[in-house]
Amino acid sequence: MLYGRAGEQAAIEALLTGAREGRSGALVLRGEAGIGKTALLDAAAEAAAPDFRVIRAAGTEYEAELPFAGLQLLLAPALDRLDALPAPQRRVLAGAFGLADPAPGDRLLLGLAAQGLLAEFASEQPLLALVDDAQWLDGASAEALLIAARRLQAEGVVLLFAARDGEGSFPAGGLATRTLTGLEPADAARLVPAALGPDARRRVLAEAHGNPLALVELPDAFAARRDATPGALPLPDRLRLAFHGRISRLPAATQTLLLVAAAEGTGDLGTVLAAAAALGAGPADLAPAEQSGLLRGGGEPVFRHPLFRTAVLQRAPLDQRLAVHRALAAALDGAGERPRTAAAGTWHWPRPAPTRRSPTAWRRRPAGRRPAAATPAPPPRTSARPGSPRTATRAPGGSYWPPRRRPTRAGSTGPPNWPARPGSGRTTPSRWP
Repeated sequence: MLYGRAGEQAAIEALLTGAREGRSGALVLRGEAGIGKTALLDAAAEAAAPDFRVIRAAGTEYEAELPFAGLQLLLAPALDRLDALPAPQRRVLAGAFGLADPAPGDRLLLGLAAQGLLAEFASEQPLLALVDDAQWLDGASAEALLIAARRLQAEGVVLLFAARDGEGSFPAGGLATRTLTGLEPADAARLVPAALGPDARRRVLAEAHGNPLALVELPDAFAARRDATPGALPLPDRLRLAFHGRISRLPAATQTLLLVAAAEGTGDLGTVLAAAAALGAGPADLAPAEQSGLLRGGGEPVFRHPLFRTAVLQRAPLDQRLAVHRALAAALDGAGERPRTAAAGTWHWPRPAPTRRSPTAWRRRPAGRRPAAATPAPPPRTSARPGSPRTATRAPGGSYWPPRRRPTRAGSTGPPNWPARPGSGRTTPSRWP
């Protein structure tokens, strides 16, 4: 059962109903990795059975440069109907699939041949054609399928595409499109096991941000970790491979700027650009990240999804992360006139090794460095009258340290600072404390 996808399922069911009545249609599902596009294609295949013939193909990154690889994969079950096509269409399609010598032909003819073969395969019963990861289809296959999809009318064919939003090139102009977003909180909570515990559930819901795949797989990562540290949970393998591959295709300077934005965490454009400049990246390097859909756009370094930020941080080696934190600390120290920069700059300095006096090892700035906007500490406050030797200094937390008592001389009696008896050998204080 799919949660939160009633609108998309209704649109698919309407197409299937039309195909049963002899009409054709096409729909493009867009969204980020793990958002549920493949699950909708699976649900469509289940809803179509047993009335429909179902053919299916998926684009793959390593075949994206092979002409007609995706088209051949989708139409392979229908190749026994190739002889039913008109001769020009049969020759061009057979040549594209390596079944005959390559035949000269224009791209429109190839798209019409694909449409004709789909229609022929649907002549006996309706046909459902599913294309997953369409952003990785080779250009020739994508063009032929789009030409065919725009010309479907009364063949009883339903053509469904699923493509990642903001990645690759699958324009699909002229086709109906639905963009999938994160699940609503109530639907997202249904996917998280109740046995996980309230604190763990809240954290998984916050990390997943409505992504169904993350909601299903992050609880296992949380259980394996067995702690509640503030660091991001490790990404599930499928999301890690999808996001890391998407990031690695960006220019090196853009990857650096993304790492700075992920480490900075608040979306402060001035701080991110100042730190990125020290690492060789500039404002122009934001554009590829926005075009890929990792950042929201509008000139602000804010990730579209929390999992994108997690992926950027987890794929970077330690030396790069340390260099980014040093650049952020320097950028924040250099902007001391702005609020919060002193404290934020302190946090980005490397963490010292734990000691007896500092077992928790807070992130402190190196010795001798002071925040640019630091204010002098106020003078100690006392609880005694002026001139009294017994003063109680106020501690930073608000409590009072007791006065330092003078040690009692060996052999004497009574507490320190008491006036001595005559002849006891002790020196009587000049005045009472």
